[in-house]
Amino acid sequence: MIKGFEEYTYELTNYEKELVEKLIKGLSPKIGRNNAVTSTVICKSLNIVGPRLRKLINHIRITNQLAGLCSTSKGYFVAENLGEIDDYIISLKQRIKSQVEVLNSIERQTVLWGGSGQLSLFE
Repeated sequence: MIKGFEEYTYELTNYEKELVEKLIKGLSPKIGRNNAVTSTVICKSLNIVGPRLRKLINHIRITNQLAGLCSTSKGYFVAENLGEIDDYIISLKQRIKSQVEVLNSIERQTVLWGGSGQLSLFE
């Protein structure tokens, strides 16, 4: 779970584990970014909320259950080629860089409250 987001990031329920198979089945034919399906459509279809969809997608990705599962602002899709995977990797790296920049800034700001300005990355 992620601190401050516990109500959304708790472990998958047994029901959600069953939804994983439905989600994989629904996403498998969505080959290429032009066939992306939005989170709104998926959430309505599975009767879940966005944060739980992201938890399901994360689970599918880290367990390698659907190779090439990518996303853009247009939705989720399975990569059609290496270029789409490369684009997704670049997007992930850019988002991580942005989050690290915010993390570093906020850590420095803890000095204002008497902190050391440095916390462990994975506390």
